[in-house]
Amino acid sequence: MKKFLSILAALSILLSFSACSEKNSREEEEAELDAVSSSMTGTLTKYTGSVITIETDEGQELSFEDCSSTEVECVNGIIPGNEVTLIYVGGIDGTDTSNVRVRRLITEDDNSSVMSLADKAREDIAQTGTAASSDDDSENEAGQDLPDSGVEVETTRQTAYVVSPVNVRADAESGSEILGILDGGDSVTVTGICANGWYRVIYEGETGYVWRDYLSM
Repeated sequence: MKKFLSILAALSILLSFSACSEKNSREEEEAELDAVSSSMTGTLTKYTGSVITIETDEGQELSFEDCSSTEVECVNGIIPGNEVTLIYVGGIDGTDTSNVRVRRLITEDDNSSVMSLADKAREDIAQTGTAASSDDDSENEAGQDLPDSGVEVETTRQTAYVVSPVNVRADAESGSEILGILDGGDSVTVTGICANGWYRVIYEGETGYVWRDYLSM
């Protein structure tokens, strides 16, 4: 048992040394890169996560690719228009940045107000989508009721035009409650053809019935 514990202790020490060694190695590498790194300031014009494009203070546009491992230092996100500093290694030849590796992308601009507007816009879009979906659901439900008179209905969905003024009724039979009137030339959505000659329609968001002779499809 003591031998087993001794082995565990030795392994723990070995792992600790290994972790410390890796950490020290990374720190040494970063220190070496810091010593040879250059910096550049300008205005960010494009950032995709892998491509960074800036307009330098001299008015030159430079694009840097393969920036997915670049460390980003920002306050509230980073967006085009931010003043940025690039920390990089490698040489730039005119607009050729193929030998450059961008290590850090830094901005001190506070984008909180822009982010708030973006969040609000997303919320508004989501609410609009929900409302539109609700309207669509209501439209789909209207005109699907079966007549109280029990007559059979063949489902359809097509647009019909009113030939002359006609009453819209609550059931597929004469003498039932009048919901309103359709004028000649109006269009209406027919959702069903009743076995007794009436058409089931959508009228002002409700299910209504119109005698077939008054509609042209």
